Amino acid sequence: METFEAITERHGVLRFRPDPVEPEKIEQVLRAAVAAPSAANTQPWEFVVVTDPQLTKRVAHYLMEAQMTYVLNGMLELPEEFTDKLMSLYTEFDNAPCFIVFCLNQRVDLASARWAQILRDWDMCAIGGAIANLMAMATDLGLGTRYFGGFVADNDAAPLKEMLGIPAHVEIVAATPLGYHDEPPKERPEQSLDVLVNYRRGDKYSLAGLLKGKLPFSTVTHFDRYDDKTPIREG
Repeated sequence: METFEAITERHGVLRFRPDPVEPEKIEQVLRAAVAAPSAANTQPWEFVVVTDPQLTKRVAHYLMEAQMTYVLNGMLELPEEFTDKLMSLYTEFDNAPCFIVFCLNQRVDLASARWAQILRDWDMCAIGGAIANLMAMATDLGLGTRYFGGFVADNDAAPLKEMLGIPAHVEIVAATPLGYHDEPPKERPEQSLDVLVNYRRGDKYSLAGLLKGKLPFSTVTHFDRYDDKTPIREG
Protein backbone atom coordinates (compact mmCIF):
# COMPACT_ATOMS: atom_id res chain seq x y z
CA MET A 1 0.00 0.00 0.00
CA GLU A 2 1.29 3.46 -0.90
CA THR A 3 1.78 6.06 1.85
CA PHE A 4 -1.01 8.33 0.60
CA GLU A 5 -3.39 5.39 0.37
CA ALA A 6 -2.60 4.25 3.92
CA ILE A 7 -3.24 7.75 5.26
CA THR A 8 -6.46 8.41 3.36
CA GLU A 9 -7.97 4.93 3.90
CA ARG A 10 -7.51 5.05 7.65
CA HIS A 11 -10.88 5.10 9.39
CA GLY A 12 -12.23 4.41 12.85
CA VAL A 13 -13.05 0.74 13.48
CA LEU A 14 -15.38 -0.58 16.18
CA ARG A 15 -15.99 -4.19 15.12
CA PHE A 16 -12.95 -6.41 15.53
CA ARG A 17 -12.10 -10.04 15.02
CA PRO A 18 -10.45 -11.75 18.00
CA ASP A 19 -7.44 -12.94 15.95
CA PRO A 20 -4.26 -11.91 17.78
CA VAL A 21 -1.99 -9.32 16.18
CA GLU A 22 1.48 -10.65 15.41
CA PRO A 23 4.17 -9.19 17.73
CA GLU A 24 6.23 -8.04 14.74
CA LYS A 25 3.28 -5.97 13.47
CA ILE A 26 2.78 -4.40 16.89
CA GLU A 27 6.45 -3.47 16.90
CA GLN A 28 6.16 -2.07 13.37
CA VAL A 29 3.31 0.31 14.25
CA LEU A 30 5.20 1.44 17.35
CA ARG A 31 8.34 2.10 15.32
CA ALA A 32 6.24 4.22 12.98
CA ALA A 33 4.90 6.12 15.99
CA VAL A 34 8.32 6.97 17.41
CA ALA A 35 9.44 8.25 14.00
CA ALA A 36 7.25 11.32 14.58
CA PRO A 37 8.98 14.69 15.12
CA SER A 38 9.19 16.33 18.54
CA ALA A 39 10.54 19.62 19.93
CA ALA A 40 14.32 19.39 20.37
CA ASN A 41 13.93 15.62 19.89
CA THR A 42 12.62 15.28 23.45
CA GLN A 43 10.38 12.35 22.42
CA PRO A 44 7.77 12.93 25.15
CA TRP A 45 5.76 9.80 24.36
CA GLU A 46 5.34 6.44 26.02
CA PHE A 47 3.11 3.59 24.90
CA VAL A 48 1.39 0.97 27.03
CA VAL A 49 0.62 -2.08 24.90
CA VAL A 50 -2.12 -4.30 26.26
CA THR A 51 -2.46 -7.84 24.86
CA ASP A 52 -3.42 -9.94 27.89
CA PRO A 53 -6.93 -11.20 26.98
CA GLN A 54 -8.44 -10.51 30.40
CA LEU A 55 -6.94 -7.03 30.48
CA THR A 56 -8.00 -6.15 26.93
CA LYS A 57 -11.61 -6.92 27.89
CA ARG A 58 -11.36 -4.61 30.89
CA VAL A 59 -9.81 -1.81 28.83
CA ALA A 60 -12.49 -2.22 26.14
CA HIS A 61 -15.34 -2.04 28.64
CA TYR A 62 -13.79 0.96 30.37
CA LEU A 63 -13.43 2.85 27.07
CA MET A 64 -17.02 2.02 26.11
CA GLU A 65 -18.38 3.22 29.44
CA ALA A 66 -16.29 6.38 29.32
CA GLN A 67 -17.34 7.07 25.74
CA MET A 68 -20.99 6.88 26.73
CA THR A 69 -20.65 8.87 29.96
CA TYR A 70 -18.15 11.60 29.12
CA VAL A 71 -18.48 12.02 25.35
CA LEU A 72 -21.99 11.08 24.21
CA ASN A 73 -23.90 12.08 27.35
CA GLY A 74 -21.51 14.67 28.75
CA MET A 75 -19.74 16.60 26.00
CA LEU A 76 -22.30 16.08 23.22
CA GLU A 77 -25.42 16.05 25.45
CA LEU A 78 -27.14 13.53 23.18
CA PRO A 79 -30.64 12.21 23.93
CA GLU A 80 -30.65 8.78 25.57
CA GLU A 81 -32.20 6.96 22.63
CA PHE A 82 -29.51 8.22 20.25
CA THR A 83 -26.75 7.36 22.71
CA ASP A 84 -28.15 3.82 22.92
CA LYS A 85 -28.15 3.58 19.12
CA LEU A 86 -24.51 4.67 18.89
CA MET A 87 -23.43 2.32 21.67
CA SER A 88 -25.07 -0.59 19.82
CA LEU A 89 -22.21 -0.26 17.31
CA TYR A 90 -19.78 -1.52 19.99
CA THR A 91 -21.07 -5.12 20.13
CA GLU A 92 -17.77 -6.55 18.81
CA PHE A 93 -15.49 -3.92 20.27
CA ASP A 94 -14.25 -6.08 23.12
CA ASN A 95 -12.99 -8.61 20.57
CA ALA A 96 -10.03 -6.29 19.97
CA PRO A 97 -6.93 -8.33 20.85
CA CYS A 98 -4.71 -5.33 21.53
CA PHE A 99 -4.96 -1.79 22.90
CA ILE A 100 -2.30 0.89 22.82
CA VAL A 101 -2.44 3.72 25.36
CA PHE A 102 -0.56 6.90 24.43
CA CYS A 103 1.09 8.72 27.31
CA LEU A 104 2.94 11.99 27.86
CA ASN A 105 6.12 11.79 29.92
CA GLN A 106 8.16 15.01 29.91
CA ARG A 107 11.55 13.55 30.77
CA VAL A 108 13.59 16.61 29.79
CA ASP A 109 13.54 19.84 31.82
CA LEU A 110 13.73 21.84 28.60
CA ALA A 111 11.75 24.99 29.38
CA SER A 112 11.57 27.56 32.16
CA ALA A 113 8.26 28.06 33.95
CA ARG A 114 7.40 30.87 31.56
CA TRP A 115 7.61 28.50 28.58
CA ALA A 116 6.28 25.35 30.22
CA GLN A 117 2.75 25.55 28.77
CA ILE A 118 4.07 26.24 25.28
CA LEU A 119 6.37 23.23 25.55
CA ARG A 120 3.47 21.08 26.70
CA ASP A 121 1.48 22.20 23.65
CA TRP A 122 4.42 21.20 21.46
CA ASP A 123 4.64 17.83 23.21
CA MET A 124 0.93 17.19 22.66
CA CYS A 125 1.42 17.97 18.96
CA ALA A 126 4.27 15.47 18.91
CA ILE A 127 2.09 12.77 20.43
CA GLY A 128 -0.61 13.59 17.89
CA GLY A 129 1.96 12.98 15.17
CA ALA A 130 2.91 9.67 16.77
CA ILE A 131 -0.75 8.62 16.86
CA ALA A 132 -1.22 9.55 13.19
CA ASN A 133 1.90 7.61 12.17
CA LEU A 134 0.81 4.55 14.12
CA MET A 135 -2.68 4.56 12.64
CA ALA A 136 -1.42 4.98 9.07
CA MET A 137 1.05 2.13 9.56
CA ALA A 138 -1.71 -0.04 11.02
CA THR A 139 -3.86 0.63 7.96
CA ASP A 140 -0.97 -0.37 5.72
CA LEU A 141 -0.73 -3.68 7.62
CA GLY A 142 -4.46 -4.39 7.33
CA LEU A 143 -5.16 -3.51 10.97
CA GLY A 144 -7.91 -1.28 12.34
CA THR A 145 -7.66 1.49 14.93
CA ARG A 146 -9.91 4.12 16.47
CA TYR A 147 -9.05 7.26 18.45
CA PHE A 148 -10.34 7.50 22.02
CA GLY A 149 -9.63 10.50 24.23
CA GLY A 150 -12.79 11.42 26.13
CA PHE A 151 -11.93 9.12 29.03
CA VAL A 152 -9.35 11.64 30.29
CA ALA A 153 -12.34 13.56 31.70
CA ASP A 154 -12.65 10.73 34.20
CA ASN A 155 -10.29 12.22 36.80
CA ASP A 156 -7.44 12.28 34.26
CA ALA A 157 -8.17 8.63 33.42
CA ALA A 158 -7.34 7.54 36.97
CA PRO A 159 -9.17 4.17 36.64
CA LEU A 160 -7.16 3.30 33.52
CA LYS A 161 -3.94 4.40 35.20
CA GLU A 162 -4.64 2.10 38.12
CA MET A 163 -5.64 -0.75 35.81
CA LEU A 164 -2.36 -0.53 33.87
CA GLY A 165 -0.02 0.55 36.68
CA ILE A 166 0.80 3.91 35.07
CA PRO A 167 2.59 6.22 37.56
CA ALA A 168 1.10 9.55 38.63
CA HIS A 169 3.62 11.75 36.78
CA VAL A 170 2.80 10.11 33.43
CA GLU A 171 -0.24 11.62 31.69
CA ILE A 172 -2.59 9.51 29.56
CA VAL A 173 -3.46 11.32 26.32
CA ALA A 174 -5.38 8.84 24.18
CA ALA A 175 -5.89 5.17 23.37
CA THR A 176 -6.67 2.98 20.38
CA PRO A 177 -7.67 -0.61 19.79
CA LEU A 178 -5.51 -2.49 17.30
CA GLY A 179 -6.73 -5.56 15.45
CA TYR A 180 -8.00 -7.28 12.36
CA HIS A 181 -11.45 -6.40 11.09
CA ASP A 182 -13.79 -6.72 8.12
CA GLU A 183 -14.93 -3.11 7.84
CA PRO A 184 -14.30 -1.61 4.38
CA PRO A 185 -12.88 1.92 4.07
CA LYS A 186 -15.58 4.50 4.66
CA GLU A 187 -16.56 6.95 1.96
CA ARG A 188 -15.51 10.53 2.66
CA PRO A 189 -17.84 12.76 0.64
CA GLU A 190 -17.17 16.46 0.38
CA GLN A 191 -18.68 18.24 3.37
CA SER A 192 -20.11 21.74 3.48
CA LEU A 193 -18.51 24.15 5.94
CA ASP A 194 -22.02 25.08 7.06
CA VAL A 195 -22.32 21.62 8.66
CA LEU A 196 -19.56 22.57 11.12
CA VAL A 197 -20.53 26.19 11.62
CA ASN A 198 -24.19 25.38 12.31
CA TYR A 199 -23.57 22.35 14.53
CA ARG A 200 -25.98 22.26 17.48
CA ARG A 201 -24.96 20.35 20.58
CA GLY A 202 -27.49 17.70 21.58
CA ASP A 203 -29.06 17.49 18.10
CA LYS A 204 -28.59 13.97 16.73
CA TYR A 205 -29.15 15.06 13.14
CA SER A 206 -26.57 17.81 13.49
CA LEU A 207 -24.07 15.28 14.87
CA ALA A 208 -24.82 12.79 12.09
CA GLY A 209 -23.94 15.47 9.53
CA LEU A 210 -20.78 16.41 11.41
CA LEU A 211 -19.50 12.84 11.37
CA LYS A 212 -19.68 12.46 7.59
CA GLY A 213 -17.22 13.63 5.00
CA LYS A 214 -14.30 16.00 4.81
CA LEU A 215 -14.16 19.71 4.13
CA PRO A 216 -13.11 20.65 0.60
CA PHE A 217 -9.35 21.04 0.18
CA SER A 218 -9.90 24.60 -1.02
CA THR A 219 -11.70 25.52 2.22
CA VAL A 220 -8.86 24.59 4.55
CA THR A 221 -5.87 25.52 2.38
CA HIS A 222 -4.42 29.01 1.94
CA PHE A 223 -1.56 30.08 -0.32
CA ASP A 224 0.73 33.00 0.52
CA ARG A 225 -1.92 34.81 2.61
CA TYR A 226 -4.73 33.68 4.85
CA ASP A 227 -8.09 34.14 3.16
CA ASP A 228 -10.94 33.95 5.70
CA LYS A 229 -13.64 31.79 4.13
CA THR A 230 -15.50 30.92 7.31
CA PRO A 231 -19.14 32.03 7.37
CA ILE A 232 -20.26 33.84 10.51
CA ARG A 233 -22.53 31.70 12.63
CA GLU A 234 -25.87 33.34 13.23
CA GLY A 235 -27.11 33.61 16.81
